[in-house]
Amino acid sequence: MKALDELIESFDEKKRERLLSLVDNYQLTDSQTLELLKDEADLELWQETSALDIFDYPLIDSRQGKRKAEELMKELRSYTHNLRYSPTDYSTFNPPKIIRAKSEEEVFTDDSIRLMGKCPCPVDGEKTRCCKLTTLDAVSQCAFGCSYCSVQSFYSKNKIGVVSNLSDRLKCIDTEGIWHIGTGQASDSLLLGDSHGTLSALCEFALSHPDIVIELKSKSPRRDFMKMEFPRNMVFTWSLNAETIIKKEEHLTATLDERIESARIMADKGNLVGFHIHPMVYFKNWQDEYRKVVEKIVATFSPSELCQISFGTLTFTKAVLQYLRTHRTPSRVLSMPLVEAAGKYSYTLEIKEEMFKTVYSYFPKEFKENVFFYLCMEDPSLWMKCLEREYSCDKEFEEDMKKHYLEKVRASSSSKV
Repeated sequence: MKALDELIESFDEKKRERLLSLVDNYQLTDSQTLELLKDEADLELWQETSALDIFDYPLIDSRQGKRKAEELMKELRSYTHNLRYSPTDYSTFNPPKIIRAKSEEEVFTDDSIRLMGKCPCPVDGEKTRCCKLTTLDAVSQCAFGCSYCSVQSFYSKNKIGVVSNLSDRLKCIDTEGIWHIGTGQASDSLLLGDSHGTLSALCEFALSHPDIVIELKSKSPRRDFMKMEFPRNMVFTWSLNAETIIKKEEHLTATLDERIESARIMADKGNLVGFHIHPMVYFKNWQDEYRKVVEKIVATFSPSELCQISFGTLTFTKAVLQYLRTHRTPSRVLSMPLVEAAGKYSYTLEIKEEMFKTVYSYFPKEFKENVFFYLCMEDPSLWMKCLEREYSCDKEFEEDMKKHYLEKVRASSSSKV
């Protein structure tokens, strides 16, 4: 089993010997061994006590035959279950400061590089409610260090790919059926500003396609691009999180206040802005910290300035889980149930409902009535419970989003002096 071999090799020699000895002594099956290795990797990530040091070995040894392995796994599951299903405690977690050398910026000139893509929701669209976003990967790889990020698992480290001939490439794309393009899938939309002409090319494209909304998504502290003038159909959005999560899991990114301030600058220039409160984390004191996020939004913006606000939680693919467990940069993002969710792994629906419903309740009525709220890549059953509305299919969701976005863009354009 490749995953098993990769995991065992990722531990230091002393830990590896102890784990292999345990596997041999209690004759664990391959599936039991893999479960043990995954949990032990997670415990290291969380800076929690090793499973090897919590087992009641006399009790385990008192069992007969296969019941020894069963008792060991029972104790392991009980230990990790309590950690996964309780709000994560960040008060005892102090990750090392990440210091990263300036990434090598490699400019791609190969025209065969795939530029356009689709939202990564499941193809059938019924396991999640999908807006059918079209993605544009003008930049690939990110210089930030968000512990949960999927980008780190499928791009080379310290090499940022930039489509240098973006303006020409955009002139050749088929825009039939496209109304909403997002540029934050393979990198941070504002990571490089306009240093490679990316934003200038997008401006040119947006001007020539006024009925297409270009959405940029960022956590970057960069502001040098803000001196530029942007078409009103370019919407600037920032991912927001609780301050504890930004500090301990979103390394090298802008602070919460910096993100809000950047959005305020763009709103003052007349561009619509929006926010993704995503990925929300179930941790001790999450209610108060996310309330503060909402209070900052409400105190800083009027509903007319906001195009949208989305909610979403931590969600992982098997590839990302394996990457986090084998590289083991300290993090507590995997201190969660990891239940199956549309082919990925996330919180239970009950936890998600509690979080989304609670945070939505913090917004005043004026915002709920005049800003487009939605759930990003979440189960359709959550919509009515959390946002007091739902859609029967993806197409209905997409059409409603399109209506609200374009209305806001047109209103913003008509108010331009």
